[in-house]
Amino acid sequence: MEKKERPQRVISGATLDRYLGAIVVLGRRLAIVRSVDVAGYLGYSKACVCVAVKQMIQEGLVLVERHGSLVLSDEGSRRAQAYLDRCNFFHMLLMESGVEADAARQEADAITRAMSGPSFEALRRYLSDRGVTVGA
Repeated sequence: MEKKERPQRVISGATLDRYLGAIVVLGRRLAIVRSVDVAGYLGYSKACVCVAVKQMIQEGLVLVERHGSLVLSDEGSRRAQAYLDRCNFFHMLLMESGVEADAARQEADAITRAMSGPSFEALRRYLSDRGVTVGA
């Protein structure tokens, strides 16, 4: 009997960016970042993180070094930084609007994942054109 292959699960770009951002944040605290660290940080199962890491490797965003250390490629670093910048923008905007810090952090992450890059840039431009600065 032939073994059937499971269909490969594809993870959205916004979700991958969240994983990439987690690798950057963890890399500031840890000497090496492994899948298990990302799973703990994001509250995901190790199996889910392994699927994401496999996709990030295929897309050229992450390299896995000795001992399972995750290292971002140049493109992975660029995407992670863009994601973190957007999260920080929304976090500051929400906090400056009077939202409590923990709620602002969680909601900023949700907004960042839901909003496309072009929509974010349009919003940032809109606010800037009206003299609104966030986080200044």
